[in-house]
Amino acid sequence: MACIAVVFVSVLLLGMIVRAQDVISNDEASRIMRETPLNVPELIEKVKRGVVVVHPISITDPIAAQAGIMLGSGFVIDKQGHIITNDHVAGSASMAQIIFWDGSSARATLVAAAPYYDVALLKLDDPEPDKLFPVTLGDSNRVQPGELALAMGSPGANEGFNIDRSDPFEYWGLRQTATMRVVTGRDTDLAFAVGWNYRNRYGGGGQMGLSYALHYPYVLRMQVPINGGNSGGPLFNSHGEVIGINTYGGAWMLDQQSNIAVPINLAKNFVVEVLEHKRQDIPWLGVHCIFPPNILDPESYVEFRERMRPEGLWVYKVEPDSPAAQAGLADGDQITSVNGEEPPTPESFRTRVLLSEIGEEYVFSVTRGNKEFTVHLYTVPKPAYVLNFSV
Repeated sequence: MACIAVVFVSVLLLGMIVRAQDVISNDEASRIMRETPLNVPELIEKVKRGVVVVHPISITDPIAAQAGIMLGSGFVIDKQGHIITNDHVAGSASMAQIIFWDGSSARATLVAAAPYYDVALLKLDDPEPDKLFPVTLGDSNRVQPGELALAMGSPGANEGFNIDRSDPFEYWGLRQTATMRVVTGRDTDLAFAVGWNYRNRYGGGGQMGLSYALHYPYVLRMQVPINGGNSGGPLFNSHGEVIGINTYGGAWMLDQQSNIAVPINLAKNFVVEVLEHKRQDIPWLGVHCIFPPNILDPESYVEFRERMRPEGLWVYKVEPDSPAAQAGLADGDQITSVNGEEPPTPESFRTRVLLSEIGEEYVFSVTRGNKEFTVHLYTVPKPAYVLNFSV
């Protein structure tokens, strides 16, 4: 478990993200960076000024705020002062205090939050472009298990009851650290990861898994240690590109080898929806292709995957009035191809839909008993009243 203390005295490569379009593209910069991996000291030196501490101010629990247990991390994405963090860090706040690498601070306002992705977008009230050092956003679709990843943040930020509030660095939790290990998986459903482990470790219930099932349908798993206060901070690849948002540490949920990050592509889609289209739409078809996590134990789910996957995607349930229902899909149908290709796993199918555009067409080849037919359906914004695990 490598842990590298970061000294707050070095220079960062200038950030390249200026507009929302640049958040998504930046292809040439990413290509150049991918050609030459950085060593660890170079990597830390390059990115650390873009990492910040996020201290929510107006939150629903003022006692928690005063205690300091709502502190987290974040990262600057453009010269206009936009900052990405977790929804569970700042999504319930209207404002936040942002603490930079050198101890200086500034006020930020919540622009939008997406609990479904656990992503929140903040904007500095009075950004000073010359003092901002945006990170470069990578492509989480390119991430493969076994790749090295570097998590940065301020895990000391959550030790609100044991800090010296007369020391501004300790008060604000500016114990910025970097930890580096490998990515162990992708397209993972956090509800299963959390819900299973909760039942295995503590016996019965599984309410933790059921609760988080509503929010985290697509995550990266990694051995990189994540601790309290790391939430919302960036997960970098070896080229200095952000590939994920550090979200949960296995020390208290799973195990220290199974930590969780939200893939950066979900956050990029969210940022574009908010900044360019002024909306927060989640693409949706209205299909359940896996059992809800609260009714399957791990052994049953493994058996389900082994039994069903060779035959395609099994439609466990169709949501009423959804695109899937309107196209004629029904409970128990089997999807044997998606857009002319072999069907993906249930997890990667969920990922594919979440990363779709609104209005994107899907063509399913379907088997129902002895009948075979084709249906066409189009993604729509997921209705606010649909709080289940359908995609």
